[in-house]
Amino acid sequence: MVKRKRFMAYLATVLLLIASVLFTACGVGDDVKKDTSLTNKPIEITDVTGRTVTLKKPAERVVLQWSGAGGPFFTIAALMGKDTPKVIAGMDTSLQQYRADMWNHFVAEMPELAKIPEVGTVGDKTFNVEQVISLNPDVIFIPVDLKEQYESDAKPKLDAAGVETIYIDYHAEELDKHQKSIEAIGKALGKEERAEEIKKFYTDHLTKVLDRVKTINKPKPTVYIEVGMGGPQEFGNSFSANYSWGKLATMAGGDVITKEAIKKSAPINPEFVLEKNPDVIMIMGSYWPKKPTSMRLGFEANEQQSQALLKAFTTERQGWSQLKAVGNKRVYSANHGLPREVFDVAVFEYLAKVFYPEEFTDVDPEATLKEFYDKFLPFTYGGIWFMHMN
Repeated sequence: MVKRKRFMAYLATVLLLIASVLFTACGVGDDVKKDTSLTNKPIEITDVTGRTVTLKKPAERVVLQWSGAGGPFFTIAALMGKDTPKVIAGMDTSLQQYRADMWNHFVAEMPELAKIPEVGTVGDKTFNVEQVISLNPDVIFIPVDLKEQYESDAKPKLDAAGVETIYIDYHAEELDKHQKSIEAIGKALGKEERAEEIKKFYTDHLTKVLDRVKTINKPKPTVYIEVGMGGPQEFGNSFSANYSWGKLATMAGGDVITKEAIKKSAPINPEFVLEKNPDVIMIMGSYWPKKPTSMRLGFEANEQQSQALLKAFTTERQGWSQLKAVGNKRVYSANHGLPREVFDVAVFEYLAKVFYPEEFTDVDPEATLKEFYDKFLPFTYGGIWFMHMN
């Protein structure tokens, strides 16, 4: 009887092993995400500069820079969801300082973000290399605009401590650099398939805009763009055709009036705007609580107040009530924190729709931004991000 029981147990074990082999061979479970987080193979990552970085396993602790604009924060959030605070070992404070409405909204929904150590910023002498090393990160993500300063001040020490550096670039506003940045961050975190989904969303929306703009055969509208931080009484930065909003507007089919008058970004002479008399005026807003007359858009904006703030630029500035754009009701605003991010395709859509409303009647930039939040980000969508002056 004992021998029979042993034989039956042995037979059951054999049958279980055979079933397991057949189960795997038949492909059951092929729908499981094949991210590198499920393998033990070394991960090779090529960043936007062409450097190859090798990780033994997906990064579990990362440090980031420029969280407020052009950094990896939103990509990490889109990749990691509710686990975002767990993977960020340290970060700068630009999201808190310059996008306070976003930060407040995110912390209210994800309080753990407020506990992430602050490590300062490369380039303004606040970056604390020793603190970063003490946090024991696997990777630090550096926007390529910081590369020279970072390699001079911090990288040698971080290299010696075994912290890998991955460069990203959302500031160039070039499709391939956005794609490579998404890929690099996704691969480093072991979220390759999720990164592909994000990249496809971005690519599909952007190419639709740019391809359509190329087919439009009519004069380009002349455009004046200003960051409305100082309110009507103070002219804020405008842009060349190759930088920031100027480049975005140019790619979306606009003719930026300051394209040759400004090298990168700077305020323009008030008389210049009156002389050029643009077809379109755009005053970009954000959340600058210390500037009560500044243009306000974002999570903490409301329609009535923001409309009044935008209108003040046209009524309080000398000569503006006579401008073509004002008379034709072509005065607009967009949130200054939207460009240079993984979701800034909504900005391209908005600019193209402002410049060519008839050709882009089927495009809804706000719906695109909301869709990105709903699909990828662990935060709820809300607030006002685009505005047409009544």
